[in-house]
Amino acid sequence: MSQENVEVVKRFEALMVPSLEESDHEAAQRRQEEILSILDPEVVFFATPSIPHGGTYVGHDAFFKMGEQFRDLWDIAGGVQMDYIDGGGDRVITLASWTAVSRHTGRAVPVRMVEVVIVRDGRIKELRAYYEDTVPLIEAADGVKGKYNPGVG
Repeated sequence: MSQENVEVVKRFEALMVPSLEESDHEAAQRRQEEILSILDPEVVFFATPSIPHGGTYVGHDAFFKMGEQFRDLWDIAGGVQMDYIDGGGDRVITLASWTAVSRHTGRAVPVRMVEVVIVRDGRIKELRAYYEDTVPLIEAADGVKGKYNPGVG
């Protein structure tokens, strides 16, 4: 089951990362439908509340608001490097690195993140993101928070 879970997360990331920069409305809609098929309706995403796009997001609508907020705040320069680790049972660990460029200040910062993803019955139930260092993200955004950042929830 664990390798199947790794494949679910790989598929999610392969769809999600390009969707952050999608400009074609029809292509974005198709990608969104595929993403929804991978996410449990009550999926929970956790990101450090202090970062501009941080907070706790529950359900499909909140997930898409988080993505919209990320697009409003950041550009991804040079793509995202992803590595996947079978965490055993229902857990998949991702190691991600990329360069985030603030849309508000133009400042670029390297980002390293670990995600712990829980997959059950072929769908993502929970994703918890741990950033190596949040200070550069906060400073690059010059204190700007996303419009949907719910903080701690």
